[in-house]
Amino acid sequence: MRTKPASFISTQVTSGEYYYLNLNPPADAREVVICGGREHCAPAYRIDRPDFAYHAIEFVADGTGALTMAGATYELRPGMVFSYGPGVPHTIGSDPASPLLKYFVDFAGSELTALLRHTVFARGVPLYASRPFRIRDILETLMTTGNTPSRHRDTLCTLLLRQLILTIDETAMDPQAASSPAWQTYLRCREHIERNVLQIATVRDAARQCFVDPAYLARLFKRFAEESPLQLLNRLKMNRAADLLGNRDILVKQAAEAVGFAAPYHFSRVFKRVHGIPPETFSRTARRGGGSPTR
Repeated sequence: MRTKPASFISTQVTSGEYYYLNLNPPADAREVVICGGREHCAPAYRIDRPDFAYHAIEFVADGTGALTMAGATYELRPGMVFSYGPGVPHTIGSDPASPLLKYFVDFAGSELTALLRHTVFARGVPLYASRPFRIRDILETLMTTGNTPSRHRDTLCTLLLRQLILTIDETAMDPQAASSPAWQTYLRCREHIERNVLQIATVRDAARQCFVDPAYLARLFKRFAEESPLQLLNRLKMNRAADLLGNRDILVKQAAEAVGFAAPYHFSRVFKRVHGIPPETFSRTARRGGGSPTR
């Protein structure tokens, strides 16, 4: 496993996680994932490239900044996706007051290049994804897969990259819609729920903490998400519970209490709805296997 960053990876980060698959792809490659990762950019982060050897897709998960690409300058905001490649000069800078948190994946190959030309990336401008959390999930899975030794790792990463490109193509938003108050409120509420899930007991609590009406919160999720606020809250809580049951020697009742469920029976029903098996079965399976069987 490569531990030293590639020469083109910026050191202007406060933290980063990377994977490296093939830094020397053949010239006639059809589809190759080169590398990728997640970067918490330093306040003074700035890269200025007159060219780049590979194609790249970058996704802004948090923070703000600026992108200059092919002579035009764009403001970078959460939910933004952009792509560049050979022959495309570009400059990426982070706002010192709100440094960027971004993901990237670099790749090469005639088939992947052709795929880009048949999607919204052909416009050559930054895009907004109406399902940014799905994009982030794919990129996280890509990073985990890239860092997990396997005889199918390269193929799996290529398939995940194709899924990423097609998902972005499917969920691209009109820039005006992406700057609407409704979209910004949705992002703010979703981020609050994800960051404070264990301190939120109900959807009403989430709405109150986000200073919105519960009915309006439900409408926002119906418009921009693939799940309701309750489904998101339950999924996040059950994922936390699965981590506890899979990695610690605790009782189901204790796991339920840890994620805010006073009634173990209610917890078991929700857990089974999310993960497909009762928590007791999950716990036994995880302990026999030495780890959590969930994703």
